[in-house]
Amino acid sequence: MKRLTFALGIVLMLLTCAPHAAAQSNPLEGEWVGGSNLFKNPSFIHFRFNVLTGQLSGLVDVQNWRMVRRKLSSVRLDASQLRFEIPSTTGELYVGEGTMEGDVIRGTLRRGEDQGNFHLLRVKSVNRRTLEAYTGTYTFRNEEQGGKQEEHLITWGSLYGEHLRWVSLSDGSTTALFPISENTFLFASSVVNSPVPAATWTFEKGEQGKPVRSIVRVTNRPDQIGSRSDLIAQEEVTLHNGDIRLAATLTAPKTKGPHPAIVFVPGSSDQQTRDESSPFREFEPLIRAGFSILVYDKRGVGNSTGDWQKASFDDLAGDALAAVNYLKRRRDIDTKRIGVWGFSQGGWVAPLAASRSRTVAFVIMASGGGVTPREAEMNQQLARMRMRKLSDTEIKEALDFMKLQFEAVGSERGWEHFQAEVPKVRAAKWYRHTWGGVPKENWMWAWWRPLVSYDPAPVLEKVKVPVLALYGEADTLTVPEAIHASIERIGLALKKGGNTDFTSRIFPKASHDLSVFENERWVAPPDYHSTLVNWLRRVTGRK
Repeated sequence: MKRLTFALGIVLMLLTCAPHAAAQSNPLEGEWVGGSNLFKNPSFIHFRFNVLTGQLSGLVDVQNWRMVRRKLSSVRLDASQLRFEIPSTTGELYVGEGTMEGDVIRGTLRRGEDQGNFHLLRVKSVNRRTLEAYTGTYTFRNEEQGGKQEEHLITWGSLYGEHLRWVSLSDGSTTALFPISENTFLFASSVVNSPVPAATWTFEKGEQGKPVRSIVRVTNRPDQIGSRSDLIAQEEVTLHNGDIRLAATLTAPKTKGPHPAIVFVPGSSDQQTRDESSPFREFEPLIRAGFSILVYDKRGVGNSTGDWQKASFDDLAGDALAAVNYLKRRRDIDTKRIGVWGFSQGGWVAPLAASRSRTVAFVIMASGGGVTPREAEMNQQLARMRMRKLSDTEIKEALDFMKLQFEAVGSERGWEHFQAEVPKVRAAKWYRHTWGGVPKENWMWAWWRPLVSYDPAPVLEKVKVPVLALYGEADTLTVPEAIHASIERIGLALKKGGNTDFTSRIFPKASHDLSVFENERWVAPPDYHSTLVNWLRRVTGRK
């Protein structure tokens, strides 16, 4: 009798608790992806809704609107009706209202007088072990190019949390992948215009349960079948610089090591996760040449801790050296052949890291690092004013005013002088290219303080290893004369320090990221990869 009473008690308890457990869940909870045509510019949108202490909350990512994990200020779901608010840097809220029907939400999104539509599709949750099994390289035949074999990479992404990312190793094009089933993933860009994915990637497993091939389905096109290849090994790793933790990916050949390695140092953008900063286009030629590549999320973005807005070049160089020191401890890395490759702002950081370490064996500076940060900022605005066809007189006025903004960085007196001049020039065509409208409490002023007097020349004088400098002739973030000045200054500083192993190259028609526009797409200049690989082989002794 006691046993029966106990059993009935358990049943009653479960029946009593079941409605309570159901009430705690929320159909909105989880990840959603889709698109919006707000501002008449179709954009990919990513939401993550959570239930904390019974209250709905959420984060949103929209790269086109410079939103990265921005917290929703309000979110509410009544039956099938959703309403959310997103704070804006302009002070005007984004307000979204929509209806949930199963795994799809459709509605309107507005900010002030601007209004558009949005749609969202639910993302399925897939465990990490399954995701990790899918990473690797897959070989496809490109029928449009006579059946040419092309390698595609499935790697880890970090912009949207723990997700996979597709990369075309032929041109570096890439997009995030989100699961809609255990083995089928949508391309992020394929749901911008509709919640019905226009392109999906499906992994097929063999008898041993491992993925052996992939099927890419694109609307109105034949299926593309890719077989699993054995080109690249990948590993997610964590780097430590003091209390800063950097999320990184080590990409390596699957051939027998140890391999020489390259640490990629990202630029200045506030979105420098591995998704944006990885030199994906260079992966295949470098891997085939026997080099490993380590790329990390810049501090404070992606899955790295810290705050890049409060970081000096010394701090960032410390992050690069944390990657170098990590590689020194690995048996599969040739510890005497570890180099640093700095892109854009990284062109200042990489030589600084090399000047502080006897381990760094070579330095690559791409699209930056020769002139001072102050000159680089002025050259960038000069290039933009020339594109707007401002007159020489207007440009001179702007550059004279910019000198005051750098004085404002360094002293209170300079700030007062700068502010006194602002009302006099606010109506000028060039005013938008200056910092005249940036409030004093903005993070930028403090960030510039240690940089305003930074001179790369004394640092380069301390660099005793081979240096390669790469620039694009059509870099829209600078002016042609500044490119030549950068190369000349780098060479002079190295020579002054006794280093004559300096190679430079300017690629015709190439942009800031060293790409040229051909056949309706951005590709590497004709001899870019051979220049890079041959130089690396020479300085590392690789055949």
